[in-house]
Amino acid sequence: MNLILSARQTMSQLRAALSPWNGLYLLLSLLINLGLGYALSPLYTFAFAALLIVLANRFRRTQRCLILVSTLTAAAYYPFGQAYGPPNFNTLLSLHATNMAEASEIAAIFPWHSYLVAVLILVVGLIAFRRPLPATRKSAPFEQACLVFTLVAALTQPISNATSGGVFSLTDIGFPVVRFVKDTVVSQLTVQEELTRMNALASLQDSWQVTSVHPNKQVYVIVIGESARRDALGAFGGRWANTPWMSEAKGQLFVNYTSAASSTQKSLGITLNRLEEGKPLYQDNIITLANRAGFSTYWFSNQGQIGQYDTPIASIARRADYVHFLKEGDFEADKSTTDNDLLTLMPQALKQPLDKPRLIVLHLMGSHPKTCDRTGGHYDTYFQSPELSCYLYTMTQTDRFLQQLWEQLHSSGLSYSMIYFSDHGLAIKGRGTKSAFLAHDDHFQQNFDVPFFITSSGDTQHQVYKVARSANDFLKLFVQWTGITTPQIKPDYRFISRQKAPPIYVTNFKLQRVDYRQLKQDPLSR
Repeated sequence: MNLILSARQTMSQLRAALSPWNGLYLLLSLLINLGLGYALSPLYTFAFAALLIVLANRFRRTQRCLILVSTLTAAAYYPFGQAYGPPNFNTLLSLHATNMAEASEIAAIFPWHSYLVAVLILVVGLIAFRRPLPATRKSAPFEQACLVFTLVAALTQPISNATSGGVFSLTDIGFPVVRFVKDTVVSQLTVQEELTRMNALASLQDSWQVTSVHPNKQVYVIVIGESARRDALGAFGGRWANTPWMSEAKGQLFVNYTSAASSTQKSLGITLNRLEEGKPLYQDNIITLANRAGFSTYWFSNQGQIGQYDTPIASIARRADYVHFLKEGDFEADKSTTDNDLLTLMPQALKQPLDKPRLIVLHLMGSHPKTCDRTGGHYDTYFQSPELSCYLYTMTQTDRFLQQLWEQLHSSGLSYSMIYFSDHGLAIKGRGTKSAFLAHDDHFQQNFDVPFFITSSGDTQHQVYKVARSANDFLKLFVQWTGITTPQIKPDYRFISRQKAPPIYVTNFKLQRVDYRQLKQDPLSR
């Protein structure tokens, strides 16, 4: 009799373990893991499912609340997470500098199947949420095993951190749901701290000390491109003949130049500002240095100003003597503006009295996704998908812009020098599919590989420099280029030369300095 009862009890426990509902919890756990942007972890997938099983019979309301919140968050975040990964400093900073117009444009880039998976997460979560649960009963051995497994999985990472010299903390629990909350909170606090610091510093008087000024040109122009990865431009080694002017123009092309970071705000924050302990001093930037040196300064932008100069880049722009944003207010308050509209502002800047040198900065929309919005859906060569094809054509548009700008400078009769570079590159998502697109990333060299070109009045050759150069050293170039001497910037090599520079480090989305040479490859065309 005991054997029969024992066998029945075993079968009952087996049926409970193999319940379709447990399978549903496992599927939901897997989808939530993926939806929050983290790499799939079998351990935490099974552990979160085990947690839902434990909560089902003892804490039904808690379980349903957990399912509801996790499902809605994972479904909403899934398309974004597949392109950009879990929350980090970069994504939260971008959120602060993004409005509904830009958000809707970015959302339109994601492939349709991302939204299909998001709907699947909602459906599975809804079924699990509405499951008719049995009355509370004593915990079965299977449920006890699930509880033990959940606790072991939860403590694995905190214990590992403690034994490897760190501190034991329950905030280090590796469940994707816990990590998502922690990463969001920590990143938001870091962003808020940085923005508060920026606003405080941006209102301060600069601290530049200029000891001498010996410019050899009357006009210095900096053109800041947007989201242009170097291997998409024919002039810089891309397989497409989409940049005919730069491919032949007299000047210096640097084919191994890397951006400081792989997002606009962080990259230009490092590139254009003086750093102290690795952090930008927003009051000490190229504009305030040029002002201090007696230059007239101009900032013309086809990117919007969010609110009243409350982004890192706009905080630099507002220090110029003359500032004009084509998109008044939001990033994309007026989609009808094009980079070519910036050229209409140049004649007035070039006609000003020639009593002192001038610095003119033009900030392009360039190749910012969604690129088919930049080209009106037009492209010359089809490559994998419409979005990638439009991306290649945006390089042609920028090349034409630079040619027209050069013609304006050349016909002005003034001596000049013009620099063009991009703030960062992009990564390919959905490679090889008709819905392939490009997005910010920090795992590949191509996320930092950008074009860099200098052309000046008096140039007689088209020169290609293969030496490695970094945007971390842009201020060193700036003082050499403009003839400004300041003790706060001490160049240790000639930027425009074939001298070897120090090893290159880039800043990733977690604000960590990473050896560029250790990054993986993600070429546009394999």
